[in-house]
Amino acid sequence: MVAASMCATALLHVGVAGAGSLSPTQKTVFITANLQEGFNDRDLKNMRELPIFVSRVLSRVPHDPDVLLLQEVRRKSAAAVAQLLSNRTGHRYTVAFGGARDPYTGTPKRIIVRDSAILLNTATMTKVGDGGWLEEPKDSSANRPMYKGHAYGFARRNGTAMTFAMTSIHIQESSVTETTRNITNKLAAKRPDIDSNRYNVIGGDFNTSRQTSPNHPSPYWSWLTGPRNYRDSVYAVRGPMSTAVDYIFARAGVYGAGVDSSYNNKTNDPARYYSDHRFRWAALGPDRVAPSVPNRLQARNVSSGIQLSWAGSTDTGGSGVGRYEVYRVKKTGPPRMVGTSGSNSYNDNDTYFTKRYKYFVRARDYAHNRTAPTATIQLTRQK
Repeated sequence: MVAASMCATALLHVGVAGAGSLSPTQKTVFITANLQEGFNDRDLKNMRELPIFVSRVLSRVPHDPDVLLLQEVRRKSAAAVAQLLSNRTGHRYTVAFGGARDPYTGTPKRIIVRDSAILLNTATMTKVGDGGWLEEPKDSSANRPMYKGHAYGFARRNGTAMTFAMTSIHIQESSVTETTRNITNKLAAKRPDIDSNRYNVIGGDFNTSRQTSPNHPSPYWSWLTGPRNYRDSVYAVRGPMSTAVDYIFARAGVYGAGVDSSYNNKTNDPARYYSDHRFRWAALGPDRVAPSVPNRLQARNVSSGIQLSWAGSTDTGGSGVGRYEVYRVKKTGPPRMVGTSGSNSYNDNDTYFTKRYKYFVRARDYAHNRTAPTATIQLTRQK
């Protein structure tokens, strides 16, 4: 016991560094990570993976994280991550919500598993209220009734009017659609007094990809990004990554997002391994308003191909018009984006003589809000 305690104490003091870089007030940085090695009793006796995780976060995310949504953790491992971040950045991180000391609770007739936590950077975030657990059936086919508790809470971004309602989830694959809907609705119903400047964030391990097959989104993903108006943050910035099961969905502007894509989650090297999941991050802010739709789309033949031009968009959401996306409409399948432009024109040089092409254009702002498409225009490539 003494040796294990000394090991844990030493772990918390690895890599002490000076103060890090705080995120801009309009770009709150969220991390989601299933740490896998921070839950079982055996894992808690040797938490060597946690410093590796923290080092990769601080070296691959543009600013010190403001919020961490963790799964497969307990109080001890979540607190260890908070302490490591505090030591490395010079800012104080706390386990604000969740982080159960004993992950199994309830009664023989209602067993509850709680394995998630929400960490806050107190230099940038202020906890609002006590939060708690959103409970849902873990597996309806189990011989004994089991429920899963998903940590949730509210926090205000310091220096702004933005309040984030957030939950860290770890969902059973067999019930992902039903559970996603129930958790989303329960989170929306919490704290109805916090209505203005409220931004809901659902992050974690869904155990299911965003699509069932190419061009066929999973029902839970379609429901969240459709009628509930959530943004899949990494998808909004980088496009589809079909093999992933970890997501940050937000009813907020997405100013940046990414994945720890260079991490080998199958490595056998203990000096490089932190989980079989890659963490994801998103910089979230207040702009949820798309620019105006570009108009007066025109096309003409030029020596190198087909040139498109249009009247520019305006943006009232605050982040400003970022890029224009040019799509080519195909006879079958979804339209394909052929390029982007920072001006009001685009040359498509990948064309063939006598072939007819059809296009439309969308604008996006710096928070990755996209407009509806323009009317389509078509032109035959000529010499």
